[in-house]
Amino acid sequence: MPVRVPRLILAFAIACACAGVPAALVAQDPAPALPSVPFSEWLAQLRQDALAKGISERTVEAALSNIEPVPVVIERDRTQAERTLSIDQYLKRRLDRKTVKTAREMAKRHAGVLAKVSAQYGVPPGIIVAVWGLESNFGRFSGVRPTIASLATLAYDNRRAAMFREELFSALRILDRGDIDLSQMRGSWAGAMGQPQFMPSSYLKYAEDFDRDGRRDIWGSE
Repeated sequence: MPVRVPRLILAFAIACACAGVPAALVAQDPAPALPSVPFSEWLAQLRQDALAKGISERTVEAALSNIEPVPVVIERDRTQAERTLSIDQYLKRRLDRKTVKTAREMAKRHAGVLAKVSAQYGVPPGIIVAVWGLESNFGRFSGVRPTIASLATLAYDNRRAAMFREELFSALRILDRGDIDLSQMRGSWAGAMGQPQFMPSSYLKYAEDFDRDGRRDIWGSE
């Protein structure tokens, strides 16, 4: 039986992505205060904290040397579509005919594995395809920004420092475990990675080696 991915399911996936966003999407938070210490001092303390959490010196040295805040990451954080568009504007922008057509094609192409995943985890195939499509254009674009630099920038910024600090430690743990090389750990400006755009903490909790090849590869493996 073919998997249907109607516009309603794609809209549902967008709604999930926007969960927790205030109803007044156009409202902006007041500009946060600038960090109180220079980035170099902040980074030195972060390195010590990472070592204290059991992350290896090899990983800390490789990942946290020669990095600087990335201004465009802060700019993107302040101008997210989910915060500057109404929900109707956002849906109109994302739910174009091409995306819906591709979603249906991908659902048909991957019907076998989608059925297996759905049977094991209880998530309808249409929802899986919708999230896949909206998060990374069906794996075609999962982001090009170095994850560590992006997360370090957002952890240094005061707006959501605590959250992104923990995400940065999670990313370092992923590197420490050897799940991916530092040069290949790239994603969105906010640190979301791979085809499902998992944040590092979500990767540690939920990523699966479904094809049993020994790697939880959310970057290259469909």
